[in-house]
Amino acid sequence: MEEALTTLAMFGSIFGGVALMTYVSGRQKIELLREKTRLAEAQRLALPPAAAPADPHAAPALALRLPEPQRTQALRLLCQLADAPADLDPRSAYLVRQTQAEYLPATLRAYLDLHDGARRRLAAQGLDPETLLSEQLGLIGEGLEDALRLDHAAADRVLTQGRFLRERFQTPDLLLDEPAPEPSRRG
Repeated sequence: MEEALTTLAMFGSIFGGVALMTYVSGRQKIELLREKTRLAEAQRLALPPAAAPADPHAAPALALRLPEPQRTQALRLLCQLADAPADLDPRSAYLVRQTQAEYLPATLRAYLDLHDGARRRLAAQGLDPETLLSEQLGLIGEGLEDALRLDHAAADRVLTQGRFLRERFQTPDLLLDEPAPEPSRRG
């Protein structure tokens, strides 16, 4: 019996040691995996978020597809829009927003959507698509420059004040033709 116990103890110590080594090795692997996961998470958080893909229908993306010199013209307009002051009067701010969101992109899309048939039709009328685009971009540029240069609110205040003063102090035309009444003298 002693021999069986010795043999059992020997097998137990061998297999127990192997089991213990497997247990320790497994725990080390788990800890190593946890550490790698923590490092990967820290690196992911440290990286800046990926930039959103550019909208292919936005004015900057459309402008890059234009021929020269219209491309430069459109990019100049985009720079003016981006540099517009934040404290514009409401009318100018609206015009800047609309130009950026609708007017300029619609103009660029209209040109870029021209097919060969449409180009031939314009050519038959003596019109060059590039010249038309330049004219349209010029109109947008002039309107934008006026909006950025003018303070519509100040002009409105002057006009309103003028109307107010005319209402308060200007005598009606009918009274101008009549002689003013003589002040009565008491004497």
